[in-house]
This record gives sequence, structure tokens and C-alpha cells, in this order.
Amino acid sequence: MTTLTYTDYPFTSNGINFISRVYTHSDLYSTISRLPESVFATMNQEAVSNIIGDPSLLTLAELELELERINDGWTHAVIMLGDE
Repeated sequence: MTTLTYTDYPFTSNGINFISRVYTHSDLYSTISRLPESVFATMNQEAVSNIIGDPSLLTLAELELELERINDGWTHAVIMLGDE
């Protein structure tokens, strides 16, 4: 059995809370971990805006479908809903 380790980076986009979950044993994590968290949060906010648009205009079901679509096949990181 393999245990995967992740680091969660919470951020908010248009009033919706998200988490960017990054696999800690990846080159991507090595790069992200050297960034100020505010910079990575801004990068995630821009990604959500560019890929989804304004998430506050979607229903919860629509938003979950969009996140499922953009995370399909992920290997190093995923964007998921945070605490509401």
C-alpha cells in the first residue's frame, strides 16, 4: 500500500473557498514550496478565473462538475472546494 502525502493551500476566489492540494513528492511541490503563499494563492485565483470564470455564479453542483472536469487525470495537484 502506498501512502501519498499532500500539502493543502487554501485560497478564495470570488467569495468561494478552495484548496489547492499538491502532491509533496513532486517537482511541482518543490517549486511551489519556495513561493510566498500569497503568490501561490494569487496564481490559483487567476487559474480559477481563467478556467471556470466567476465561481460564485455557479450552483454547487455546477461548480463540482467544473472541478471534476479540470482535475481529470491530475498527477501533481488538484483544486477542490474548501470549507464553506
